[in-house]
Amino acid sequence: MRVSWATEAVPGRDWPNEDFVAAAEGAVVVLDGCSLPPGTDLGCRHGTAWYARTLGLELLARLLEEPPGRPEERGERLRPLLARSIDAVAARHVRTCDLGHPATPAATVVALREHRGAVEHLVLADSTLLLDSGDSLEVVSTARAQTYAAAYPGAAARAVTGARPAGALRRAALLTDGATRLADRFRLLGWQDLMGVLGGEGPGELLRRTRESELADPHCQRWPRHKRHDDATAALCVF
Repeated sequence: MRVSWATEAVPGRDWPNEDFVAAAEGAVVVLDGCSLPPGTDLGCRHGTAWYARTLGLELLARLLEEPPGRPEERGERLRPLLARSIDAVAARHVRTCDLGHPATPAATVVALREHRGAVEHLVLADSTLLLDSGDSLEVVSTARAQTYAAAYPGAAARAVTGARPAGALRRAALLTDGATRLADRFRLLGWQDLMGVLGGEGPGELLRRTRESELADPHCQRWPRHKRHDDATAALCVF
């Protein structure tokens, strides 16, 4: 599996990118930290970018270290890995931060792992996974359900999981909602077209086109949305 990606914070914003992407041999994770207005009391001294980064690295490590299970458990095994990752992050700052605060940092999660002849995936909340077999394209998402990971390991049970034989996939794309706007909000591209941009010109070009479209509608009138721009991350896996 070969992985390429691009990630970009909101242009001109004076706080860090709250998306996070990381990959190692056979695994990739993409997280989208739940952004709140500047100055919002999170009950956490670390912030949302720290949370997304820390959870992402915890999950990536577990994806690499998890021993093989029974074939019928493939995909399902990723939920407990996410639950343990959430619990580990909570343990890191429970003594310094109020994890019961309603605005405590949270994130969406997309993860993919190629392991022992299978490609396993997990999607939690409103990020998107595209699975391209060459003959068909499957869009995996939880339809913008507001189910973020925060400090509650039980949130992992709500994730969508699945698995396919490694030979059945040509490409996969992991996308935060800032990187899917051209397809699901602006309707300028279909999902196949979006995958074509990723596979042909690369993740950076997808983000460039997204910013170009956002700037063409600075007052959010043509495409109503809460934020003119959003952090955007796209990762492409080629098998």
